[in-house]
Amino acid sequence: MTDNMPTPTDRASFDNALAAVLADHATMRHLAATATRQPAAISADDMMSIAEIMNTHELVEARLFALPFVTRTPEAVLSTATRARRRCLEYTSGSFRLPDSNAAAALFVEALLTHLTAEEAWFAQEKEHQNERLHTIA
Repeated sequence: MTDNMPTPTDRASFDNALAAVLADHATMRHLAATATRQPAAISADDMMSIAEIMNTHELVEARLFALPFVTRTPEAVLSTATRARRRCLEYTSGSFRLPDSNAAAALFVEALLTHLTAEEAWFAQEKEHQNERLHTIA
């Protein structure tokens, strides 16, 4: 997903954009698992790539979630996003207060995975609400 994606104007294009969001989640999960497979030797390059992907991803999501196709973003999603962004910034800037960068990378990955899980749970609830609305209309 890129930051220059067109903004969805209908439900179908929103659903396509949401599918791209979920594909990004899968990519970030895979990269995080690969980068942290050996905790004593976490690759700084891999972690910086994850941070770059996450930052672009969050910008696109913010634009999507402002559209009227979803309910207000739950506090759990907002708080985990804030924590993931903070851990990302700490890692990328080197401002972490931990013994080494591997520990900071592990905290960043943990915060990112927690956020992705919270967001995916919200997406599942949104899909359920959408299906209920369509069933009510029919």
